[in-house]
Parts: sequence; structure tokens; C-alpha cells
Amino acid sequence: MGLFDRKIYIEKIDFAQVIARLVRTFETSREEYFLGSILQLKREGYDVSNIPREIAPKSELEDALKAFQLTSMMGIAFDHIRDIRDQLEFDKSLSLSMNSEEGSRAWSYRDKYLDCRGDIHTLTKTFSRDIHRLIGSPEPRIEFLIQFQAGAQLFMVMCQAETHSACGDEKMAMKLKRSLGIVK
Repeated sequence: MGLFDRKIYIEKIDFAQVIARLVRTFETSREEYFLGSILQLKREGYDVSNIPREIAPKSELEDALKAFQLTSMMGIAFDHIRDIRDQLEFDKSLSLSMNSEEGSRAWSYRDKYLDCRGDIHTLTKTFSRDIHRLIGSPEPRIEFLIQFQAGAQLFMVMCQAETHSACGDEKMAMKLKRSLGIVK
């Protein structure tokens, strides 16, 4: 932020609107990440014929993807919420809206990803191993892992951009999208 930029905060009254927007955009970005990774592998000549092109609702794959999104964006959302009690309420409400509440399989994945303690390389590597396993561990293993990990970095930044945008910080959202080359 520049010297005269003001921090953008969301108020508790806006949580439902922000959460609804995040739930919608996150569903789309999960599909884009997964399908994009599979199509990239196909373009590179790998056999992806046995991998479904859609994410089955309530599947373990969907839960891992949701957990990764929640892990990727929560610090940014918290940065836009002043009161720590409100941050926790926001987290619980968003998690519930994504069917990823405490005690769920998605929550377990989230705990696993939080154990990476913000180390992006470790997080994306852990996530890519989970995705590879959840789609049936196709061969060649290394090539699939590389693609899923590279895609995970883009997926993470997109989740962060979507979060900034949902919280009203379009300037930061655009900055992140520019870093990916999505916009000029």
C-alpha cells in the first residue's frame, strides 16, 4: 500500500455477501485448476483417459481442493477483518458454506495443509501428492506431480486474488492477476 492508501475492511454485516461470492468463485476456480491441469498433461502427451474431467460433488478430491482454497486465502480474508472474534466467525461461516466445517474430511485436509506453516513449496507439494493419489496415482508419477504442483501455485494466487476482490480490494486483486499475466 502506498503512503496514502487506506486499508479496506469488511464489516460483519457484509460477511454473508462476501462468503456467497467466495463460494461461487471458488467452485469455478476448483474446476478450472483441475481441468486445466488434466488438459495440460494431455497436451504434453500423457494418457489421461482414465481421469474424470469433472469433480464429483462431496468427493474426497473436492474436499482436498476446498481445503487448499481455504488454506490459501484465510490470512488475506483475516487481513480485511479488524476484530479477531469476527475473523473466527468469518472462518466458521465460510467453512460451513463450503461444507468444510470442523470435523469434516475437508477440515482434516485443511489441518494437513496448515501444518506446512506457510511454506509455499511444501504446501503445493503436499497438495499435488494428494491430488495425484485421489485421481488414482496415474503414471508417469513425476510428470503428474510436477503439473499439479505448478498448477497449485497459480490456483493459490487466483484464490488470493478472488479473496481480495470479494473483500473490496480490487487494486490488490488486479496486482495479483497481473503477476499471473491474466490482465495487463
